Amino acid sequence: MSRSRFFKENLELDEIRAAEEQLLQREKAFTENQSRIALELIEQESTIPPLDEIHARTRRKQHELIVSRGEVANVRRDQARSLLMLLLLVTTTCTLIWWGLKLMQGG
Repeated sequence: MSRSRFFKENLELDEIRAAEEQLLQREKAFTENQSRIALELIEQESTIPPLDEIHARTRRKQHELIVSRGEVANVRRDQARSLLMLLLLVTTTCTLIWWGLKLMQGG
């Protein structure tokens, strides 16, 4: 009985030691990660922010990715239709004014 109890205690002790070793490894990894993050923050603070031109380029690239050629063609077609409608409206208005003036002159 004492051997089995002694064996159980050794197993428990081995498990405790393994858990302590694992805990120490995790603690070491945590401190390493903390120091790495601190160094990255210092590096970020010491670097110069990107130039406005770089921001403009990235915005232009994102815009080009969003807007496809088909969408551009649709917008141009709609603008052409709107321009045609405006031209017709202006022509009609001018014609009505001309006609009204002709009627007033008695012609």
